[in-house]
Amino acid sequence: MLLVEDSRMFTSALKYRFETDLGLEVVTCSSLAEMRTAASGPDHGFFLAVTDLNLSDSPHCEALDYALEIGLPAIVFTGKFDFNTRKSILNKDVLDYVIKDNDRAFDEIVAAVGRIMSNRNFRVLVVDDMKSQRSILASMLRAQKFKVVEAASGTQALEAMEANPDISLVLTDYHMADMDGYQLTRKLRRHYSDDELRIIGISTSHDPALSASFLKAGASDFLYRPFVQEEFQCRIAQNIGILVKMEALRKAASAQPLATATA
Repeated sequence: MLLVEDSRMFTSALKYRFETDLGLEVVTCSSLAEMRTAASGPDHGFFLAVTDLNLSDSPHCEALDYALEIGLPAIVFTGKFDFNTRKSILNKDVLDYVIKDNDRAFDEIVAAVGRIMSNRNFRVLVVDDMKSQRSILASMLRAQKFKVVEAASGTQALEAMEANPDISLVLTDYHMADMDGYQLTRKLRRHYSDDELRIIGISTSHDPALSASFLKAGASDFLYRPFVQEEFQCRIAQNIGILVKMEALRKAASAQPLATATA
């Protein structure tokens, strides 16, 4: 992983946390010039960059721009943050951003990197009969390093579940021709429990009762369009996080009798 930060204190602390908590090999740079040397060209060998926005030779996000230019996914770690900065960051399709303004900043940036690493192990099914909307969701998920399967109908979604038994999360629109998202959710819940498959309903409808209907049908969560990118990312992260915790609990429970017997 590439860490681009001009504060020695932040660099030392982050490098230690990334290596200790996540087992990563970290290369550090304190300037855009060093970054260009460490990651020159598309075959740079890094899977992720954590970069500050403002460096001595990169006062206007040039380090972030360079990371994206060479195809290196980036998480921003910055002390400067306002509405215009937020808009600029999100327009650049960064994976996430963390602000250096609280005591939990180190924990948050380590968690953000850990999520990106974990996301590569999860497959997500996106169900929407409108190709444009489906493509937007799929693109946002792929940017977060998820494996993505797309379906244009409820029927295709059920077929995709059969063909991809490792799907862990389903995002389904409500309005579809063959069956709506509510019906699809009920069908999925006949075979998959909430702790093995998370389902998020999505709709542009302004009907406040729709979210309750989805949840009563077995959905894990619900999103009204339009939503902001941060909300989408947080909802996805929360639902995947629940799956990770449930799997950890199952492993702990299965190991418990063995530990007891050994004692």
